[in-house]
Amino acid sequence: MKHLSEKSVFRVVVVALVLATFYRLYPLVSGDRVLSAAFMTEDGYLMLTVARNMAIGLGMSVSDGTIPSNGVQPIATFLFAVPYWLTDGDKISGLWGVQLIGAAISVIGVFTVRAFAREALMPQDKSHIWPWLVAALWYSGQHVLLHTMNGLETGLYAVSVTTTLVIFTRLLAKGEDAKFSDRMLLGTAGGITFLVRVDAIFLLLVIAIVWILHEIFVARKRGGRIAQEAAAPMLLAALIAAPWLINNYVNFGSIIPVSGTAQALSGGFAKNADLVPAVIFEYFFPMLPIPHALQFNPIFQTLASAIVVLIGGTFFIQVWRRGRAVRYAILAYLIFAFVMVAYYGFYFGAGWFLSRYLSPLAPLFIVATLSVALSLLTRVNPVHGKAIVRGLGVASLVLCFGLLGRLLIPGVKEQGHFQVVDWVTENVPKDVWAGAIQTGTLGYWHDRTINLDGKVNPDALDAILTEGNVLNYVLNSQIEYLADWHGIAAWTTTNNRGNDAFSNGFEVLVQDPVRNLDVLKRKN
Repeated sequence: MKHLSEKSVFRVVVVALVLATFYRLYPLVSGDRVLSAAFMTEDGYLMLTVARNMAIGLGMSVSDGTIPSNGVQPIATFLFAVPYWLTDGDKISGLWGVQLIGAAISVIGVFTVRAFAREALMPQDKSHIWPWLVAALWYSGQHVLLHTMNGLETGLYAVSVTTTLVIFTRLLAKGEDAKFSDRMLLGTAGGITFLVRVDAIFLLLVIAIVWILHEIFVARKRGGRIAQEAAAPMLLAALIAAPWLINNYVNFGSIIPVSGTAQALSGGFAKNADLVPAVIFEYFFPMLPIPHALQFNPIFQTLASAIVVLIGGTFFIQVWRRGRAVRYAILAYLIFAFVMVAYYGFYFGAGWFLSRYLSPLAPLFIVATLSVALSLLTRVNPVHGKAIVRGLGVASLVLCFGLLGRLLIPGVKEQGHFQVVDWVTENVPKDVWAGAIQTGTLGYWHDRTINLDGKVNPDALDAILTEGNVLNYVLNSQIEYLADWHGIAAWTTTNNRGNDAFSNGFEVLVQDPVRNLDVLKRKN
């Protein structure tokens, strides 16, 4: 590794970028079943159902256009509606377009992550190989790759966050030379980032606070001038975000989408805290995914927490000492990371999505790891330290592709919902209504499907909030079949909370733990 030149490492980076791109595109040439299941997630299908309904004239809705929904993130939904509009709502051709859009956004992410890494690492070392290495690790890491192709906004969010922070860095770097257009560009980027994913409000608030404090204590500007310069971009960001917020409040009674309210119901103080160390560790080291059994090991949790705090703290101290405007952007990014971890780890529910929720932090954490490794190894070995880091970077990329290759082995990674889709497709006519707690995949392939966990169904969410369950909602609906993972059959027995009407109204048709499938049918 000592003799690995920058040119040879750059060649490896290019090869990694090409291979990771092909990996993202392989479902397009692997048949409809692989296309349908390779990357697409349950929640991704929820968004695509809304996108397809928009494209065919049913508006933002689910359940064959009968239930209006705002349980999505707006910009990605509009983007994904395009291929359905171009193909008259064809579900397979639409998936082709969605995967191509996801791959294209990921490619853009390579350049926005590289741009952020360049700003962050340039004061330390001006070599161009380090930003490219960060971008390649981000692009090839197992979790990031899957998240950027999941049919959701996750990839676009990484692009938007890194772009906004780069714009913020360059605005501060211009100092007194910053123009009105520079500030408005930041406001535009901030507003768009919010529409990509609404929890970007945390990032925007942090940037606003850091910016104002910078202007007061570093630029030594007076309050009136600060207000004059900051008001316009902040107002612009708010105006860009306003239509979505107004739509949510007017049509659904809350500025928070129903999906956010529904997923928060599974929360509780520190409910996801035990998952945080493993998830964050995997973003500091994208080539080292943590086995599920190890995630909850107290020794590992303690060690992982200590490692990420040590790397993060060392990185920030080094960045701050080097000066330059980028340190304020990194400060904002680190505070944003802290807020996101606190919110999703200690308040919000849906811990099974924690890795996706925290994925916009990956660029910062990969940069931090590389920066600290570079500082440490060049201090220990001034002659060959950089070559060792380059070698470790190459080895990390090799590990990333080993992990990606493993996912292609049959049975290693399953989508998890197509057994439900298959049963409904084979046994339920298209004009008959089905229901399920998890209706992303099923609702995409069987139009007449009613969602019961409230993520895209405001009426089901209201039933959960008022009654604690959806049993009466199901009884009073058009649902003839309930089909979901094994366990839903218990609704007719121990989990019916004394609702004899439900037990008398539905019977268990299929109870198959091996296939992870239960089906209930309404009694005639």
